[in-house]
Amino acid sequence: MKNKRKFSFISTFWFLLIFSTNIFAGTGATEDGSGSVLKVIIALTAFLIAFVLWLVLVYAESNDVTGEKVIAPFRKFIHSMTQSVSLQEEDDIMLDHDFDGIRELDNKIPPWWTILFYGAIVFSFIYMIDYHIIGDGNVQINEYEQEVQAAAVKLEMLTKSGALISEETVTVLTDLGALSAGKDIFDKNCSACHGFAGEGIVGPNFTDEYWVHGGSIKNIYRIITDGVPSKGMISWKSQLSPNQIQEVGSYILSLKGTNPPNQKGPEGDRWDSSQEEAANAIADANATLSDKGVGTITNVDLTEIDNALVIEGKKLFDVKCSACHKVEKRFVGPAIRGVIQRRSPEWIMNMILDPDKMVKENKRAKELFMEYLSPMANQSLTKDEARAILEYFRTLTVEL
Repeated sequence: MKNKRKFSFISTFWFLLIFSTNIFAGTGATEDGSGSVLKVIIALTAFLIAFVLWLVLVYAESNDVTGEKVIAPFRKFIHSMTQSVSLQEEDDIMLDHDFDGIRELDNKIPPWWTILFYGAIVFSFIYMIDYHIIGDGNVQINEYEQEVQAAAVKLEMLTKSGALISEETVTVLTDLGALSAGKDIFDKNCSACHGFAGEGIVGPNFTDEYWVHGGSIKNIYRIITDGVPSKGMISWKSQLSPNQIQEVGSYILSLKGTNPPNQKGPEGDRWDSSQEEAANAIADANATLSDKGVGTITNVDLTEIDNALVIEGKKLFDVKCSACHKVEKRFVGPAIRGVIQRRSPEWIMNMILDPDKMVKENKRAKELFMEYLSPMANQSLTKDEARAILEYFRTLTVEL
């Protein structure tokens, strides 16, 4: 009979093991990790079922209806960790004094408490040696520097991949390596219509001061990317990477004034870069102040400055923000004075409340990240706290 019961137990256990293995094979890891969680749940369930079957087998073989044999080891372990006495033995450890009928037992300190106490002392020595003798103790600063280094590596990778280059962020390249790469791209893809020297054939001349669609690097980047189908200029964005478009655009600008033979006549308008730069600066300033950012704050009504709110905002700024931002000078992040004149109130509050989302989805937040190479920490502030900090910022203006 015992062998038969053991055989039944072993058969059931192997069935559960095989069943759970088949389920594991059908629950591959998903992106959100639900497959791994399901595996753990199934494994625990199979273990519990097997454990219960083992208990049933033990009870059946020993006729232990009350389960004393199984519970006894647990009771011994609990007693060893608490050193408690039974109710029958309490009179032996009862102290003589009493207060209003309340008497005290002279129980031993539980071993688990003693283990935690001495363990904390040992840990304190290990911590002190590791962080303040072997290390420099600047745990937060070291973590911050590591994050900055990781962010710099990520930025370098993104820059090399061209993920950060767009019409808004593209700049003129002047190093010989980039211009040489741009010339190779130009000779291969552009010379058939614009000439090997940029003198213009079917397409316009790149060596004079006249441009049909604008002569800035942003204009050229846009035209190469999107093309001008009505003029026969195709879009190159499917064939050239953002980095390559930047390189060939920079090379095209380098052709100005080279005066090759057989130039095509002027087309378009004469390009005045100084006027364009001024117009772009004004347009960018207006766009910046109208940018509300990305987040839950879509409108902020500013009335007269609330002095009580200013005081509250300054306290919050000193505690939460001053480690990275100074009022008068650039530090880890930009100087705060004049920020209300550079950014919209909504943008500021959204940046305070959810900097990670802003850096991912907002152009100007991305530019700040690229400039400072330091992610802004999310301080988990409420909307009211962010509004108080904004009110404090309103007092830090710059005289224009």
